Amino acid sequence: MHTISQFLEARDTISSKEAMVFATINGQNIPMIELEELSAKWEKNKEEVQVIGSRTTKNKTTSMKGTGTLSGYLINSNWMKYGTDFVKGGADLYFSISATIEDTTSRVGKQTILLQDVNLDDIPLLNLNSDDGVLDWESDFTFEGSELVTPFNGLNEA
Repeated sequence: MHTISQFLEARDTISSKEAMVFATINGQNIPMIELEELSAKWEKNKEEVQVIGSRTTKNKTTSMKGTGTLSGYLINSNWMKYGTDFVKGGADLYFSISATIEDTTSRVGKQTILLQDVNLDDIPLLNLNSDDGVLDWESDFTFEGSELVTPFNGLNEA
């Protein structure tokens, strides 16, 4: 007879340091080895619905908006190179991000997520200060699509 484990084993949690992230800009795959943080989520827009006979306010999701944050060390000129055409009268920068995470210590396998039509809220140019430290950057972004390319296997009892 098969039983489900009572507790999650620590080894099966996933270290966020085990990720590989690529940006695809103008058909070019660029490894984002400089990243400190990448987060993305779908934010729901909900409208309140009040109904006669009910004392509770209900909520109806009417749309969703993809948002996220990128930050990293400044080690290249990619944002200046690809992101400033718009200010010169050119097209705004839209690109995709592919993130694969696989912690080989965990038994859950790997996951790959693709974010489509990513658009930065601002273009990092400079971030200088007199304190000790290294050059870094941060930008919020929006995206218009996502795809679960490879799902985690999960933990299945044998």
